[in-house]
Amino acid sequence: MKITNIRVYDLIGGERSELAIYEIHRNGMDPGMVSPYRQRLTEIETDAGVSGIAIGGSPDVIALGQQLIGEDPRGYEAIWHRFTSRPHSVDGRARPLSTLDVALWDLLAKARYESVCRMLGGPVQPSIRAYAAMLGFLPEPEAAAERSRERVAEGFTGVKWYLPYNEMAGPEGFRHNVDMIRAVREAVGPDIDIMVDCILSDSSQNSLQYATKLARAFEELNVTWLEEPLRAEDLSIYARLRTETRTPIAFGEHLKHREQFLRALRDGIACVIQPEMHVAGGMTEMRKLVVLASSFGVPFVPHANESCRNSIHLSFANPKRACPIAEWGVKINHNVQYFFKDFYQPVDGFFIPPQGPGFGYEVDPEKVEERVDLA
Repeated sequence: MKITNIRVYDLIGGERSELAIYEIHRNGMDPGMVSPYRQRLTEIETDAGVSGIAIGGSPDVIALGQQLIGEDPRGYEAIWHRFTSRPHSVDGRARPLSTLDVALWDLLAKARYESVCRMLGGPVQPSIRAYAAMLGFLPEPEAAAERSRERVAEGFTGVKWYLPYNEMAGPEGFRHNVDMIRAVREAVGPDIDIMVDCILSDSSQNSLQYATKLARAFEELNVTWLEEPLRAEDLSIYARLRTETRTPIAFGEHLKHREQFLRALRDGIACVIQPEMHVAGGMTEMRKLVVLASSFGVPFVPHANESCRNSIHLSFANPKRACPIAEWGVKINHNVQYFFKDFYQPVDGFFIPPQGPGFGYEVDPEKVEERVDLA
């Protein structure tokens, strides 16, 4: 089996509705804006008639993918090392390499007509608890409280909210952030996990002093973790933050190097590690990162908005002590999964083992009104 072509294209469909509509500014869209569904995919084709799909794509994916033409996709480990063996080669190639690697794993599992989870030796767990990530919902105290109650009624035992303000918003922005999480806690009660994410507010603008103040304010609200309250690369500052608060710190979605994760784990910086499969090297590298995290006893909870249907296969191929919970991006998935024939989602707040073949992607041609190939 040889790779014959790499294609990147946009699928365009009908108008978005209900949970697919964002309540905030997102991807160039105004709050409440109704627009066509649009999703970019990368596809690797072979001479065996089997192809693999990954969410996302770019001109860099096409350019890097040309080096795969004629390669045997079963040599994914050799391919990964060839692209990362030279000094600093990961920095500029992390995202395109990750996208291609995900498509390779989808292809290989499809060739074996099994799920990626099964190809990895799973499932190990019968189910995995899901938390509802509320990106795209209105981050106002009253609205957040109501939406959180809705998720709990659906069976979720955890919700994640995105703070709308960073340090530049001053005391008023700080109070809004804390008031929103307090409203959520009062709405869902003491037994529901509340995760807090700072990435929407551009946390790269936050100082250590601000992050410390924020983390301490959340201690009394029993927040499960505070996610990326500082610039992702500032590992030494994160190390200082960990000594200043009882609130657990989670991060990792923007890290590209195994060495960065090793340092975070070795120095006790993070209580939860959250690699993003489309940044950290695809499935080939993520398999190594989960082993690394589990050897330090740190939960491995991949960032999984767009990549939910990828990372959940890896989570199910590991025990609960390594992967105890998984992310479900509510609005994100109602957009990303629109063009697929089936809609994979938690049932009563729990994921069940995903089916294949591959990652389970199968485009429904009836939903595609237009396809635009990326030149």
